[in-house]
Amino acid sequence: MKLRRYPLHFRIIFRKNHLWISQLIGFIIVSSIVISLAIQSMKIFLLYVKIVENKKQVAKIPQEKLLLIHTREELKEKVKISDIIEKFTRGRLTREIRASLVDIVYTNSKTFGYDPLLIFAVINVESYFDPNAKGQYRSGKYSGAYGLMQLKVATAKEVADFLEIPFNGMEDLFKPEINIPLGIAYLTQMVSWFKSLKLGILAYNQGPGTIRKNLREKNELSIGYYTKVLKNYFALKKIAD
Repeated sequence: MKLRRYPLHFRIIFRKNHLWISQLIGFIIVSSIVISLAIQSMKIFLLYVKIVENKKQVAKIPQEKLLLIHTREELKEKVKISDIIEKFTRGRLTREIRASLVDIVYTNSKTFGYDPLLIFAVINVESYFDPNAKGQYRSGKYSGAYGLMQLKVATAKEVADFLEIPFNGMEDLFKPEINIPLGIAYLTQMVSWFKSLKLGILAYNQGPGTIRKNLREKNELSIGYYTKVLKNYFALKKIAD
């Protein structure tokens, strides 16, 4: 019997006029994989084209406009915080003083990764928002701590030297633009040393030596200051909400 001649693409699945089912299935599977890969490749290509186009569109936005958007959002946050502080202090601060404090606290809080309201809570506990405050012990004797965040001269100088910023002694501690950044930096140092916000806040008030001694001797920690700060913070958050 004469073998019938088939075209090449038929001959790969026909042998002696019989269809090989296994080869047909294999041919279908391979074809499906090829088609699927082609579709996926097309999708990836289209996605790539879209990404490139988006990048081109973003590149067309002026940098000034991006900066303006960022500045506008920051301004909205500051206005909100200013309103919170006004209600919290019951109008004790003038609008100008409040705006200045919000600007300083906001900028430095964001730099060190704090909620600005937490820093305001510390300020209220430390000085009741009085930039000329002088710390006193219960006995009435002056503690040597000054300004909004009640820093001692030696501590402030140590932090200023570490940050490589100028510091000219006690009078600088009555300036919010100096006192607040140094206070936040010192708080950050305490939190970093003890790897705990609670212990850091306690060390800010009692000194790191006292906290280390109590931890070493397993003495009960005096947490009254920490409780006050939290109480003020939650009061601020309540107004914010």
